[in-house]
Amino acid sequence: MKGVGDALTVYDEVLYPAAVFPQTHPNRLATVAFLRGMQPAPIHRCRVLELGCGVGANIIGMAFQLPTSEFIGLDLAQRPIASGQASVIELDLRNVSLHAMDLCDANPERFGRFDFIIAHGLYSWVPQPVRERILAICREMLNPQGVAYISYNAYPGNHLRDLVRGMMRFHTAGFEDPVDKVGQARGLLKFLAESTPKPDYYVAAIRAQFERTLQCVDEAFFHDDLSEINQPFYFHEFITAAFRHGLQFVGEARANELQPGKFAPNVMERMKELEGAPEVVREQYKDFVRGSAFRETLLCHGELKLAPNILVERVRELYASCDAAPETGGESRAERALFRRASGAELETSHPLIYAAMKSLWSHWPVALSFEALLDHARAQSASGEVGRAGTDELRTLAEALTVAYRAGFLQLQVAPHEVTNVVSQRPSTSRLTRFLLERGDFATNQLHASIKFPDALSRRLVQLLDGTRDQEMLTRDLVEYVRAGHGEVFENGALVENMMEVPAIIERRVREGLQSLAREGMLVS
Repeated sequence: MKGVGDALTVYDEVLYPAAVFPQTHPNRLATVAFLRGMQPAPIHRCRVLELGCGVGANIIGMAFQLPTSEFIGLDLAQRPIASGQASVIELDLRNVSLHAMDLCDANPERFGRFDFIIAHGLYSWVPQPVRERILAICREMLNPQGVAYISYNAYPGNHLRDLVRGMMRFHTAGFEDPVDKVGQARGLLKFLAESTPKPDYYVAAIRAQFERTLQCVDEAFFHDDLSEINQPFYFHEFITAAFRHGLQFVGEARANELQPGKFAPNVMERMKELEGAPEVVREQYKDFVRGSAFRETLLCHGELKLAPNILVERVRELYASCDAAPETGGESRAERALFRRASGAELETSHPLIYAAMKSLWSHWPVALSFEALLDHARAQSASGEVGRAGTDELRTLAEALTVAYRAGFLQLQVAPHEVTNVVSQRPSTSRLTRFLLERGDFATNQLHASIKFPDALSRRLVQLLDGTRDQEMLTRDLVEYVRAGHGEVFENGALVENMMEVPAIIERRVREGLQSLAREGMLVS
């Protein structure tokens, strides 16, 4: 969301919230490209450029996890870059550098070429010349098999956001203080949302947008919704601009397939009729059906020949992971089994091999399994006895099932496994980056490059103590001393525990349960 001119003072005055974005990780980008026939660089030996990196939280997390790769971040705002540079020094990272500069001045002569280029939350918030330069940088600075990630606000979904944006900007034009602007903007939407007891479509739309803004951090709301520039695009418009710069569509960083259970059968039938149409047309109609308001599009050089669809045979070279828990059934071929993710997404299967594979992914989460290992586990766990030697049929069945689940966003495929463990060792450990972040705030980056919040002091302290030198007894003792020193409080069933005699037993249980939870959240390292 950074451009030129007065953006320097805006983003220096109001710092954009630091965040990590799992969908921008080289592992995610490389997987999408690999499945379309590309040969992306190995993620452990790659070069990554992030445009509009802010404080660098995103690429600092990647650089920590991929120490043999190189990361460069550019941003016009000086305060965020200075903050990020201080973190790089404190973490003693030698493979990442942050630069305060106009991204329009970036060129291969100064920085070389990259395997992955990331521009998250930037394209829609900068002037047209800067947007053109972003695409030109992707063309000029991507290696031949490189992948660029560009996110942007999209139509038709953003027409609803545009409905209130103009009104908010008009209403707040006379206010200088960002805090006042944010409060006044939300106040206007609240006033309009409550303007009638029986809302028509207009008021209903405003109410939905008001509720959306309440979920936004103030600083993000200020920059995202009240900025001078916020230009959404139809997908075909963005791809046309990319094509002018010699770039082509590879895919989306997140699954965007239409799910049959969510849309009417006749809609799915009509969409199926578009299978012979150009990919850009199919993608655009998907946005029409979904009402897409945001896209995270991957691009590559236009000269490359991409497979028209995901290459199922390449799934066998990948790793899979999924957090879906088995709910019901599956012990026989006649019985349908249900798997449910924490997000509520569901998958049903009556195939014994697929059932056993999904159970194996659940039991190993957050560790990713290679296709070969998953097949072996699935065959070993199958209770039906109908899964025999891993022949061609079994290989194809599992590969096709993983492809369907991947396209639906139900599971993740990866070119390489993340360095994470699901086992609570005798002396458990989190990463140095995690402990560093929790010394400065209540969010930490896990081993899957996702952000986890630790809202209370006691949970943060537990993670900070996980440096691999303490067993559970020592962790309990140190946390008890932490509470006795007045640095943290213990609550049981919502009530403050005031009797210190009760605290050790409660903390002992919390440590045991907390470590298991941290393992499932991808926070522990081997």
